Formats: sequence, C-alpha cells, structure tokens
Amino acid sequence: MTAFALDSSTVLTWVLQEPRWQSVEKMLHSPGAEPLLPGPVLTEVIKRARAKGNVSSPAQIGATLKGQGMLVVHPKDDDLIRCAELLESSVANPSPSGSTTGSTSTLSLADGLILAIVERLGVPVVTRDLYWNDFAEQGLTRARVVTF
Repeated sequence: MTAFALDSSTVLTWVLQEPRWQSVEKMLHSPGAEPLLPGPVLTEVIKRARAKGNVSSPAQIGATLKGQGMLVVHPKDDDLIRCAELLESSVANPSPSGSTTGSTSTLSLADGLILAIVERLGVPVVTRDLYWNDFAEQGLTRARVVTF
C-alpha cells in the first residue's frame, strides 16, 4: 500500500471538479493507494464545498469521501502541541504572497494541524498550497510536501 495524505485544496479540487481534478481522481484510484484525510481536512472540505454550492449534507459529503477509500486520521495530543510550534514558526517565517497589498502567507490552524498529523504519520501530503512547499523547503516542517 502507498499511503499519502490529502489537504483540503486537493480534495476540493476533486469534489468540485475544478481544473486538474482528474489528477486527484487518478491518485485516488492508483493501485495500492491509501489516501488519508487529516481530521481538519474533512471539516474544511465540507464547509467549503457547501459554500461553493454543493447541496449534499455534511454527512453525505463525509460518506462520499470515505466511500472513495479516504481514511480520516484524527489529531492526538502531541499533534496539538506540534501544531502550536508550526504556527509560531510560520508567523516568524511568512512567505510573500506576491500581492501588491503586501500581504503574506502563513499557516492557518487547520494547516498546522494537518502538517503535524502528517509529520507523525511519516507520509507525504499532497496540496496546491505553495506556501507549504516553501515552509518545507526552509526545513520548518518534517512533512514531505507534494504540490500539484
């Protein structure tokens, strides 16, 4: 089996059939694929999918994801502590967004929890969030970040 975690941006690409959703579909159905959903991903996907017009109930969305073989992995106490460390590192090391407004990118609480869970599991995480890649390249997380 090949275990990997998915972040919210990746799952939403697939759920909402946004550009490149077929790449996620292929990943999910690769032989031996074991897709993992850190707990905060489930919550974010339900909230954002419904906000973008998905009329399925939260329970239906959750059942659909699990029906595709996605296993929800909940945070443990040590993940919560590691998340706090990651958030502090993120604030100290923001990434310029390229915006003319001068805003920067940092990790959200959900991002920090996802990365902490992925670090514990020792599996790569697939994301569309370029800041995560920058954060990992700076050595600020042990997570293996794969952008698509």
